[in-house]
Amino acid sequence: MARQRARVLIQAQMYFNWRRFLTDAVSSILPFGHPHLRITGHRARVLVMYFLCMAWMGGSGRMGLLLDHLLFPWFRRARIERPVFIIGNFRSGSTLLHRLLAAAPGATAMKTWEIYFAPSITQRRFWKGLWIVDGWLGGQLRRAILRAQDRRLGEVRMHRVRLEEPEEDEGIFLYLWDSLFNSFFMPRNDSLAPYWRYDEAVPGWRRRRAMHFYREVVRRHLALKPAGAVYVSKSPSFTARMETVLEAFPDARFIELVRHPFDCVVSTAGWLSYAWHFFASPRARFPFLHTVLDLTLHWYTRPEDLATRLPADQYVLIRYEDLVSRPAEVVPAALCELRIAADEGLHEALLRLQDRPRTYRTHDHSLEELGIPDEEALAFYRPVMVRFGYEP
Repeated sequence: MARQRARVLIQAQMYFNWRRFLTDAVSSILPFGHPHLRITGHRARVLVMYFLCMAWMGGSGRMGLLLDHLLFPWFRRARIERPVFIIGNFRSGSTLLHRLLAAAPGATAMKTWEIYFAPSITQRRFWKGLWIVDGWLGGQLRRAILRAQDRRLGEVRMHRVRLEEPEEDEGIFLYLWDSLFNSFFMPRNDSLAPYWRYDEAVPGWRRRRAMHFYREVVRRHLALKPAGAVYVSKSPSFTARMETVLEAFPDARFIELVRHPFDCVVSTAGWLSYAWHFFASPRARFPFLHTVLDLTLHWYTRPEDLATRLPADQYVLIRYEDLVSRPAEVVPAALCELRIAADEGLHEALLRLQDRPRTYRTHDHSLEELGIPDEEALAFYRPVMVRFGYEP
């Protein structure tokens, strides 16, 4: 029985969306009918780097995951108990809340370097050993990586990205070529469509294999943490995956963040536009605007459909406006509903955040720039605004 289970686990970890990969590869070279995939110098450089990085990332990642079964079989004893998933639309404060919760004692989350360079225990041991050797030699490699981080990741405008800080779990699905993030590199409407309606649009066998892969990566992460650690995930795209998440983690807890629809769609369209122009050369300033509108509306209504079926201690809602203005009140109250203890350190961090002068900008665009009249936006989002009590 143990051998059979190990065989099933290994098969799940070998899943790869070859059909999507081949479609993306062909349309990248022959972008006929896809105006936002046109080949420019910038696009050609991105494609070369992207395919090289994905080949290296996927190859080393899969090798590490397989070696874990030989070198660290004890990881299979790790238990994933009542993980927390922060969901909601993009640009609704999920990064802020994620990093606050991940820093609390008894909680853990995957950092950027762990997601993209070391999903396996084998890789993490390799990098740890490399840092030790590098330290003996003066730390030149570490300093070079930090300089490269400041130079390259400093260009990313969506939010602060650092190798040592918690990041979005959606990156794990890049190893399967079955991620919403693939659409950032391949701006085609059909590459985005399945992932914003994931539970309904993706076949069940694909959803199960992808989530099984993700679950086993989380298990490895927890195997390296103290027993009883609570895993905290932040992925807006998991809003469309709630049904699939609950199949894999029946005791999962959800924190949904909601923001005024007008601010949400403007900020989301702006940063998706930034991502598409960063990795490709779209002709439109805001590509797939109608899809972005449909996506945001679905991600407002999707959690409500499932939340009514969940116990009170598995789902809680926080308004973005309350999170940024009264974090010391709303975050502990939400954690109390989910039966998560908030320690003194978290309270102090929340108080510091609450007392900090709010000089941030919420977004750089407006409905007018997007070409959406206020009346049209009001009519489109009226059910959402009524439900959450937002004013025009």
